[in-house]
Amino acid sequence: MRLSRKAAGFVAAATLFTVVVPAAAAVASPRSTCYGGRVCLYAGFDYNRGQIDHWRDFIKDDSDLSDNNWLNWDFSNSWHSMDNETSSVRNRVGCSVTLWQHAEFTGAHSTFTHNSNDGFLANNAIGNNRTSAIDIWCR
Repeated sequence: MRLSRKAAGFVAAATLFTVVVPAAAAVASPRSTCYGGRVCLYAGFDYNRGQIDHWRDFIKDDSDLSDNNWLNWDFSNSWHSMDNETSSVRNRVGCSVTLWQHAEFTGAHSTFTHNSNDGFLANNAIGNNRTSAIDIWCR
């Protein structure tokens, strides 16, 4: 097949302006490390890797997460409720922590020992996007 001069020029120009963009690697939240003495909850799987960066850390119990908002990557208030929105957890508080399905520590629950992480709560009793309370045993 032979291209006309005009078509050949178009193909050559298109080739010159074709930009190859490599796929961006998914990056974990800067807060995904979770400081010692805290329990960190994340709105996204795998500690928000490649997702919106909503997170929050705790040092004591909270019996009702519906009055808490996620923080943004820059520590500003996201104005988005945490209730039934947790997908991953890191426990650095020094004792066991239990996430509860309902406020006031009721319903299905999952317990995480000190220094444990779970980037996929969907495979636990608490499940994905079902956390409404956090119980920190040593406080």
